[in-house]
Amino acid sequence: MRSVHVETPGHVGKPPALAFAIWIKRLAAKLWLGIREWCGDSAYERYLQAPRTNSERSRLLTPAEFYVERVNRRYSRPNRCC
Repeated sequence: MRSVHVETPGHVGKPPALAFAIWIKRLAAKLWLGIREWCGDSAYERYLQAPRTNSERSRLLTPAEFYVERVNRRYSRPNRCC
């Protein structure tokens, strides 16, 4: 049997096995980023990349300070559970 090359954007001329491996790798990376966003693990990276006002530019929080502030903000609101 003849092998058939899959012509997909970015993978033109590559063997199907290599194109599939690249596709799986990209899919896994996107899945991992989605999981990190969902569980809040990437919140500090987003904090560092967010645009700031002049008063906020003077000092960035360390990862530990950011975590404490985030926990305090989360649990300082009234909880109507139970």
